[in-house]
Amino acid sequence: MLGTNNRVKQRVLDGKTVLGFVCRTLSPAVVEIIGLSGFDFVWIDMEHTGADFTTIEDCCRAADAADIESLVRVPDMNPSNILRALEVGAGIVNVPQVGDRAEAEAVVRAAKYAPIGERGYCASSRGTRYGFLGNAQTTFAAANERTMTMVQIESARGVANAQEICSVPGLDAIFVGLADLSQSLGVSGQLDHPDLIEAARSVLRTSKAAGKASAMLVDSPADATRWVAEGAQILCCGVDITTLGRTLLRLTEEFKSFRS
Repeated sequence: MLGTNNRVKQRVLDGKTVLGFVCRTLSPAVVEIIGLSGFDFVWIDMEHTGADFTTIEDCCRAADAADIESLVRVPDMNPSNILRALEVGAGIVNVPQVGDRAEAEAVVRAAKYAPIGERGYCASSRGTRYGFLGNAQTTFAAANERTMTMVQIESARGVANAQEICSVPGLDAIFVGLADLSQSLGVSGQLDHPDLIEAARSVLRTSKAAGKASAMLVDSPADATRWVAEGAQILCCGVDITTLGRTLLRLTEEFKSFRS
């Protein structure tokens, strides 16, 4: 929560890899379990769920209770959604489908207080610790230092504009969205297609050269090894719903002999 160090940001600055897990159940209990399991951050997803900000606030509070960083992926580039994610306590805000420099700059403006951006100020939100951080200047400085901004490059347009996107001041990290990028490149769902892999590698190299962290969703240690070798530092190691489904399928297979 604001007023403490952002562990993900610090580990990235130290050149270390960070591990997270995606929460689409929107369950505070699941968020706590992810934290207690030893992950560095929890990815709370609004883009592909029906989440409202009351639910997101509960998940961020659970993340704080479990001593884990909260990343909130908002549904779109609407500045109001970026602001509200931060106001309920997100330490990292992630914005999908960013395709050029102007869109990346708009994300930074919405997420950062002056003089870096234009984030709206409320002294009594959870994101500003209900006013206990001090005056506006103290709050602005603390929030700008703590908050991480992340955008998703997941289109051919984004790949083509990656160098300009990565040059935006105040932008901390780039997430490469392979699934949507595969659609944009005309190889839908072919996540090992050479054109897709090369596009992702290009973005990761560009991000690293610009001093930005890069993030990937991985589904195995081997997958993680491949992307870390290309410069990825922020790894999302799975999705709660997918993991639950796979576990239940395995269990039904193991116990099927007990059915009468």
